[in-house]
Amino acid sequence: MNKPKNLPDGGRIAIVAPSGAIAPEYLDKGIALIQSKGYSVEVMPHVRDCRTGVFAATDAQRASDMEEAILRDDIDAIICARGGYGAVRTIQHMKKSVVQRCDKWLVGFSDITVFHSALTHYGIASIHGPMLKHIAVHGIDSDDVKKTFDLMRGKKVSVSCESAQYSRSGKVSGKLIGGNLSLIYSLRRTAIDIAPKGAILFIEDLSEYNYHIDRMMQNLKYSGVLSKLGGLIVGQMTDMKDGATAFGSDAYAIIADAVAQYDYPVLMGYPAGHADEVNMPLRMGGEATLRVDAKGQSSLTFA
Repeated sequence: MNKPKNLPDGGRIAIVAPSGAIAPEYLDKGIALIQSKGYSVEVMPHVRDCRTGVFAATDAQRASDMEEAILRDDIDAIICARGGYGAVRTIQHMKKSVVQRCDKWLVGFSDITVFHSALTHYGIASIHGPMLKHIAVHGIDSDDVKKTFDLMRGKKVSVSCESAQYSRSGKVSGKLIGGNLSLIYSLRRTAIDIAPKGAILFIEDLSEYNYHIDRMMQNLKYSGVLSKLGGLIVGQMTDMKDGATAFGSDAYAIIADAVAQYDYPVLMGYPAGHADEVNMPLRMGGEATLRVDAKGQSSLTFA
C-alpha cells in the first residue's frame, strides 16, 4: 500500500466535484467549517457555478480539476464536494499516469467509489468518508468528521459499533476494498474491478429495490468474488424498497443469504453510507482489522 502523506497543521485542502454539483450554501458552509480548524481551502475552478445538467461541469472540466488537485505540490488533501453521478465518466478523461501519482488523501463516498476502486487498484489508500456537503450538515466536530481528519493526519483510528442481525463473529486482517454496491457492480470487468482475494469487502447502498440487491449479490457470488473474501462489512442500506411484488427479504437478509456458505466474519450495520445521522470513515486500499464478537460488539481498526 502506498499511504498518502499526512495532512499537516494548516494544510491546504482542495475541493473537487467529479460527479454532481453542490449547492452553494453547502459549499460555503463546509469551507468555513474547515477553515475554522486552521486549514486553507481551495475550490477547484469548475466546482462553483458551472453546472451541466446532472454533472458539476463537463467531463473534461471535472477531469481537469481532479488532475490539477493531484499534481499540485501545494495541495495536501482532496475532499469531494458531493457524490451523485459522473465519476466513471470523469476518470475516463484523466491520464492514468496522473491517477497513479496521487500522493495525498482523497475523501468521498457513494459515486466516489469509482476513485476508491481506481486508487486501490494502483495500490494507493484513500478514505471513504464524509464529503464537503456532509461536513456542512454534520459539523466539523462530529465524530465521523473528526475521525476522517484523524485518518488524514496519520493517526490510528478505530470505529466501534453494535453488530446487527445476521452478523457472524470472528477476526480478520486484510486489505479493505469496496464502497457503494451499485458502483462495485457497475465496475465489474473494468480495469479497476475489485480484487477480492483475502480482502475485507465493504458495501452500502441507497434507494435500491430489494431484488436489485439480490441481483448484485448473486453476481458477486456466481463470479466467485464472495468465496475469495476474508471478511465482509455491510454498512447502511438506506431507503431500500420493494417492487410491485414484495421480494420477501430485506437487504440485510438478502446479503446474509448470499454469504451463508462461507465462514469468514460478517459485520452487519457498520455506521457508514447514506443515512443522515452518521457516516464513519473507512480507509480503503489499506490494511484493516475487523473484529466481530458473539456478544454484539464489533470494531474496525486502521493502524
